[in-house]
Amino acid sequence: MPTEVLPYSPPETTAGRTDRGRIIIAILALGWLAGVLWRLWLGAPITHPIAHADEDSYMNAARAIAGGPEGFSSETPLFRRIGYPLLVSPAFLFGLDFATSYKIVHVINAAISALTLPLAYLLGRRMFGLNTRVALAAAFVAATVPAGVFWSLVGMTDSVMAPLMLGWFLAVHRWVGAPDRKAPAISVGVLTGVLYLVHIRGTILVIVYFAFLAFMLIRKRVGRSGAGLSLVPLMFAVILNQVVIMLIGDRVHLRGDIVGGGTMAVFTEIQRLQVFVASFGTNVWYMCVVTGGLAGLAWVVTTIEMVRPARDAAFRWTAGLALFSTVGVGLGAAVVLAGLVDTQSDALYSRYVQVFVPFWILFGFAVLADQRLRAPARYAVLPVLILVVGGLVIAYRLRYVAERGHQLSYGMFGGPDLMTMTAGWSQFRPYVATAIGLVALAVLLAATRVRRLVIPVMAVVVVANLATMAVMRDRLVEPIGRRFTMPIDLGELGVGPEDTISYTRRISNEAYYVFYHDVYWSEFKPVGEDDVPPPGIEVMIGRYHPGEKMHWDGAEHGFTLLKASEEAHIAVWRRS
Repeated sequence: MPTEVLPYSPPETTAGRTDRGRIIIAILALGWLAGVLWRLWLGAPITHPIAHADEDSYMNAARAIAGGPEGFSSETPLFRRIGYPLLVSPAFLFGLDFATSYKIVHVINAAISALTLPLAYLLGRRMFGLNTRVALAAAFVAATVPAGVFWSLVGMTDSVMAPLMLGWFLAVHRWVGAPDRKAPAISVGVLTGVLYLVHIRGTILVIVYFAFLAFMLIRKRVGRSGAGLSLVPLMFAVILNQVVIMLIGDRVHLRGDIVGGGTMAVFTEIQRLQVFVASFGTNVWYMCVVTGGLAGLAWVVTTIEMVRPARDAAFRWTAGLALFSTVGVGLGAAVVLAGLVDTQSDALYSRYVQVFVPFWILFGFAVLADQRLRAPARYAVLPVLILVVGGLVIAYRLRYVAERGHQLSYGMFGGPDLMTMTAGWSQFRPYVATAIGLVALAVLLAATRVRRLVIPVMAVVVVANLATMAVMRDRLVEPIGRRFTMPIDLGELGVGPEDTISYTRRISNEAYYVFYHDVYWSEFKPVGEDDVPPPGIEVMIGRYHPGEKMHWDGAEHGFTLLKASEEAHIAVWRRS
């Protein structure tokens, strides 16, 4: 019987692998550039800070680091971190008007946020073992997910936290996979230190990291020398934070109080304990909704992997670190929110956990795409339970509070992506969100069972992410951008660093926050309670309501009107 002759497939040559590597690098580079430009387009309507007063605090600190005037910060002594202001401080080095400096901040944000794409690709290839095409598709999903993109449009720490988290997990995976190498240990320490420098969440991550390090040492997964090397840059970051704060001194004065009181009473007062549980649970539910249930699948796989390992130690313990980090930050955020129950109570405040969404959606698609991680249908029980029970409990909480004459706060900074997905512009819609999460999970599970549909499904998700951000730009970003953009330009009126400037106490919050930054050459302070400018003030900004009591008439104090806006109810006056 003749032997069957199979077609000859020559082995891939070194030149072929090199060419493919160059193509991948080109795709990632162009994807990163497109991501930067896309983020700049999304944020174009924003000319001044919109996330008050946190964003103002970071801009003031960055300005002070660059040698600018004094300013306030809403941070507390305990929670104060200087990493993000230090990063964007070069934008304020050149004495530019604030709007231009702020756009430079946007460029810095966009450049770092867009690094989510190559970092997600490397995680897909190295940690999850995905093939090139699937890893690229999954990386584009992670790089466009609204939870990670939105914050790059404003001057907040969250703009850089998502790629930092991906880089941290990538470094940890590399180190645990090669524990004898020094470079991975040092890179883990550097990134842990940067996370500490950027936000108080970094402190929680440091605590989780210490526990992880102790566990790895006990299990002899890493050596003592490597552990020590990783701690050196971390300690340097802690010291650097305090040194820069000392150098700034009182030029940035804090308005926040030392945390205590309400925060300490979270576990002794039933109302605060209820808010704590509700805040944590809502954030867990939120992550399942915006990932189409994939985060829940990833949590199941991570838990099973830690108990019954099927993959290598690097995968297992990196996934475990990610899970404990997510839980730790979620619990820490819930404690802070419960401590503020006297002043506010949020229906949803997902900002603190949004930084983990790109990682968990990448992990979830890896579960669907890779045979070694392929999840049985029963794994979907957890995300389904989270979505259904979470939606019902949240709806009950909203109704319970409303029946007692109260209302939970709800706004674009609590969950802008969820607000856009559910068209919940004026109210929280937990039932709609739950339905979206359940349908998305069912579709993803069914479609990806056919392996050739995995990449097309991811492409559809990317398109959905782009569409969500376009709607968000139209319905949220543009309106609030207009709200904090004044129709009066001080530079066009000849007002500049040579002028001493002040304002009356009756101007609107929007006008205050805009002109506070536009007066970049000195701290913007009000005149006395009688609204009478002292002799040294040459330019005044006042409320413009002719014929009404709140109107400030500069002519009565020897000032000449330069320009007024009836739309913004604001006027600029110069001493005659």
